[in-house]
Amino acid sequence: MTLRFSGLPAPSLLRLLLATTIVPRNDYFILSFTIIKRDIKDMAASGLLNTIFDSTTHTAIVVTDFDGKIIMFNQGAANLFGYTPEEAKDRYLPELTFSKEDQEIHLFKQIVERVKNEGWTEETLLRQHKSGRVFPAISTITCLKDSKGQSKGILEITQDVPNLFRLEKELKESKNFLENIMASSINAIVTTDPKGYITYSNRAFRELVGLRGHQIIGKHISIYYKDGIDQARQIMNKLKEFGRIRDYEFDMRVEDKIIPIRTSDTLLYDDYGEIVGTMGVFQDITARKKLSEKLSATQAELIQAVKIRALGDLVTGVAHEINNPLMASDTFLHLLGNETGNNPESKKRIKLLKECNLRIQNIVKKLKEFSRQSKFEFTAMDVNDAILSVLAITRQQLLNQGIEVGLGLSENLPRVLGDKNQIEQVLLNIISNARDAMEGCSQKVLAIQTDLSQKGQQVEIRVSDTGIGMTTEEIEQIFNPFFTTKDSDKGIGLGLSISYRIIDAHQGKIEVNSELNKGTIFIVSLPVYLAGGKRDDEN
Repeated sequence: MTLRFSGLPAPSLLRLLLATTIVPRNDYFILSFTIIKRDIKDMAASGLLNTIFDSTTHTAIVVTDFDGKIIMFNQGAANLFGYTPEEAKDRYLPELTFSKEDQEIHLFKQIVERVKNEGWTEETLLRQHKSGRVFPAISTITCLKDSKGQSKGILEITQDVPNLFRLEKELKESKNFLENIMASSINAIVTTDPKGYITYSNRAFRELVGLRGHQIIGKHISIYYKDGIDQARQIMNKLKEFGRIRDYEFDMRVEDKIIPIRTSDTLLYDDYGEIVGTMGVFQDITARKKLSEKLSATQAELIQAVKIRALGDLVTGVAHEINNPLMASDTFLHLLGNETGNNPESKKRIKLLKECNLRIQNIVKKLKEFSRQSKFEFTAMDVNDAILSVLAITRQQLLNQGIEVGLGLSENLPRVLGDKNQIEQVLLNIISNARDAMEGCSQKVLAIQTDLSQKGQQVEIRVSDTGIGMTTEEIEQIFNPFFTTKDSDKGIGLGLSISYRIIDAHQGKIEVNSELNKGTIFIVSLPVYLAGGKRDDEN
């Protein structure tokens, strides 16, 4: 049988095949030809051609024109696709061996265009057997050219790879599964190459820095460290030393914002044990730090409250023990006063002793107040009324000392459940301290403001002065009994301790903000009163 291709006899077709460059692209198939002299006899050439194609029983070799019409179909193709060479002859390759989907999108025509443009192509396709079975296969497709370089048709070499698609599918599913895990993590995950350039970032990391993936990949990780490249080197050195880092805290910089971060990092290795990069899991601990600071402040308040309550119990007993000998002392001083007659020196001494006793009585009174011996009478009250009552007593004294008083009282404030006399006592103590703090200052301004808290559950009283202020150490101690920054003749350090106890009994809070030489602000917060005699915090 004489084979013809575009009008060429079999020997000419053989020369086309031998002149065609077939580039091996994988481990599945290598086809090699030996150059045959041009003067080979036609019969010998035709026999050699048939021998080559018939001997290749495990690899399909098919020759078609550019429309896909089959010119040559070897035994390997017959074994692979299920058609005999006679059945395949003059039929179209796509109709016989391409899946319906690939036929509908005219995939063969697309392959022909790539071969014409590039000379060859390698395709992994789903091919179809005569029985209808679909299977994966790899095809190396080459353009057949004549001696003048004119394209004459297509040479396709195909092999069945039954496990390829399954492995690719499993690999893709595994890759997608891992990517979904990384993407779904609430913690920010980022990987870098050994030099610190970012190679991957998950959704949480992109949200943390406020950028999209393409804006992050390729950037150096140090741009997100507050301390820059030094911080990156420090982390990398630890990784090289230990292989991984757990719960390492540092500050992350995102534009002008500083974010506290806790990270766990590890080195990434290839199959040969070489370092190929790093992976870091970042956790934003801003909320945790704020909670920790709030917890520390709450613990300090609890300790303070426990100390004052314990001291109050002690003071109750001490005050009682002092009162008994003090009463006896007053009695004897009165008798001595009657016996001294007109001796001025003796009268002077007795008067001095009485003044000392009076001072002791005042101290005991304060101690009793501190230990809550006085009974509280809670009623619905207006804090503005308490402030105006206190100012009616102290305003003239403040003006005499050159202190300007500024009022900013909010109207229609809700009432609080409190003891008006006790709240006035607190305000008197705070105003007295402010007055003493402004002594000798060039600017003397006392400002009192009232307002409703943002959540509407507390009424706030703010008393600020332009006095000498306090240090951090002094602020930490001002509510301790007997602590004072004043001279001994101006106080014994119980005023703010008593105030603290009073506000605590009202289930409120008293806070202070102060800076040395810049003044002080006291903030008293009291729960809003509700119907039924309850406070808002109780409700």
